[in-house]
Amino acid sequence: CDTLDTMVECHELLNEPEMEEIARTDIVSMDSALQSSYNDIEAEIMESLQPSGDDIFLEIRMAAGGIESSVFANDLFTMYENIAASRGCNWSVLEEDARGEIGIARVVVSISGPDALGVFQFEAGVHRVQRVPLNDTRVHTSTAIVIVTKKSDDIKIKIDEEDLECTYMRASGPGGQFVQRTNSKCRMVHKPSGITVTNQTSRLAQDNKKECLKKLSDILLREEIEENLSATEKTKKSQAMQGDRSDKIRTYNYKSGVITDHRYKVEVTGISDYLADPEYFMELHRKVSGVWQLQKLAEIAEGLGADQSSKGIGQSSRNRS
Repeated sequence: CDTLDTMVECHELLNEPEMEEIARTDIVSMDSALQSSYNDIEAEIMESLQPSGDDIFLEIRMAAGGIESSVFANDLFTMYENIAASRGCNWSVLEEDARGEIGIARVVVSISGPDALGVFQFEAGVHRVQRVPLNDTRVHTSTAIVIVTKKSDDIKIKIDEEDLECTYMRASGPGGQFVQRTNSKCRMVHKPSGITVTNQTSRLAQDNKKECLKKLSDILLREEIEENLSATEKTKKSQAMQGDRSDKIRTYNYKSGVITDHRYKVEVTGISDYLADPEYFMELHRKVSGVWQLQKLAEIAEGLGADQSSKGIGQSSRNRS
């Protein structure tokens, strides 16, 4: 406030010839100081707006469009998996309901690591694709739903060893004779909930058991978070789960090759590159994030303006009285 008052005084001195040069020098100096302060405040606000916590649950569901919707859901799944890997995040599939060889009805993934929430926070909503399916000649419009849930640090999951039933068996799939001849695959059943998880990523049974425990803990945590949702949050999620084509947040138009984010009015071109190359995804992410930050700054500035106006009105009323 002192700087602004001094700035006003200096501008008044510009009308006095003997003080004009000194006033101009002071104005330039104070203007630089104000700009620096503004930049510092803006940086602090932007930092405070960034989501806290790194770990999330990512759910993808097929919606409108039948088989093509499940294929698109699988496309999104593959894209997000590549993005997570490129960012150094840990990716663990908790639940999966496949549709044929190239489709997904529903999948739930746990993502942990650097800035997972920051990278995926704008993905929640209905994604719409317009393209010609492999078995058709006409353009189909289909949708898939993405739900992003932040893992809660306030909820602690306790799993008792006596509640677990673990069995070990030979792993299936590629891996050579060692994998096929050892009982390293772990199948874990949580008796109170009936939840079953499996893991065979390691050659060691104990390592696979640890991974099963992580998956089970994440599934129980997610269920607890869902249980604690407010009535408003449950209603919003229920509405989003319908996946209506008109509720899209983003459209992937293969004919034009353009991906449009309808919330923030930004676009990128090159759908194939976008789905295959994490850097193309980050290009759209940066554009969306930039518009979102500007909107948040505008909201903060509007709030400060309204607050100052109300204070001014109150002061004016006191002065009149």
